[in-house]
Amino acid sequence: MSETIKRIRRTGQDIPRPMRDLILQLPLLNVTQALEIDYQAADPALLAQVADNAETAMHVVQLGLSAVGQLLVRAAPEVETGEISGDSIEALGWLMSELNVFSATAFKLASACRHITTGYVPYQSKPVSGARP
Repeated sequence: MSETIKRIRRTGQDIPRPMRDLILQLPLLNVTQALEIDYQAADPALLAQVADNAETAMHVVQLGLSAVGQLLVRAAPEVETGEISGDSIEALGWLMSELNVFSATAFKLASACRHITTGYVPYQSKPVSGARP
């Protein structure tokens, strides 16, 4: 990857936690009788924030999976010699599978939120009270 990522020293509250925030925001969404998210009844500010966090989490997961894949390629000789156990590789495989499913779900969620908030003017993500751990 030729991307340059600026590294900023952050402490405490400054560190963004999009996955945590997304998980804390999901219970704030209304659901229909069929137990599906009722996007039409949701607060547009909440939907915008959910979409932002879902997109950021998806991006982080994809970059992380790419990095793990590159590490696995370089670790192949150690797997053959037994220095890295097959159980570890299996666990990484399951983790990568679950993270990919999460990423696909985050994409679907973000797309639905963006579709509903298309006419939301002005588009700004603002904190929604109650989304605290």
